[in-house]
Amino acid sequence: MTDQTLSRGPAWFWGGAFFVGMFGTGFAARALDLGSIPSALVMIPPMLLLIPLVRASEKAQAACGALSPATRRYNRRGLIWAFGYVIFLFVAVFGANSGASGPLLWLLALLPALPIFFMLWTMARYLVEETDEYLRLRVINAALWATGLLLAVATVWGFLETFELVPHVPGWAAVPVWAVGLGASSIVNRWREA
Repeated sequence: MTDQTLSRGPAWFWGGAFFVGMFGTGFAARALDLGSIPSALVMIPPMLLLIPLVRASEKAQAACGALSPATRRYNRRGLIWAFGYVIFLFVAVFGANSGASGPLLWLLALLPALPIFFMLWTMARYLVEETDEYLRLRVINAALWATGLLLAVATVWGFLETFELVPHVPGWAAVPVWAVGLGASSIVNRWREA
């Protein structure tokens, strides 16, 4: 095993733990019908796995010379929007379940979308700040694959839904599908380079 392979090990571990934790608790909360607030609360522990995942990923990137200052800033901003999304989602669900109505309900419904706008700004900022063309190309490539996956899944699901073969999925599900595609394409890119 090379030093690069060894340094990637923890990143793979934390990435797998985060993926299993997020989807596992999400499916378990839904299967157990915990309700919206307990379901949101059980998502907090898996979200904390993002911190060691980012640290391990940065260590692996540094070991192979792919950690730039722009990447560090992008990772920090990414943590902010990820945690912001969970917090704002919890506040929105709690507020809606507490009987909010009228303009307040509109505000609560839009609140979880704000971190998504920050995520878009974070990606755009990274592309401006990254001076290494190869690293910038890797992120663009991953984002294009993620967008392609989202378009394919949305199109197929949309037709299946039109013919009433599958249940309706809310539009906000686009962001998690895109994020999974971004993560998967980043993993494939790194695997190809190994």
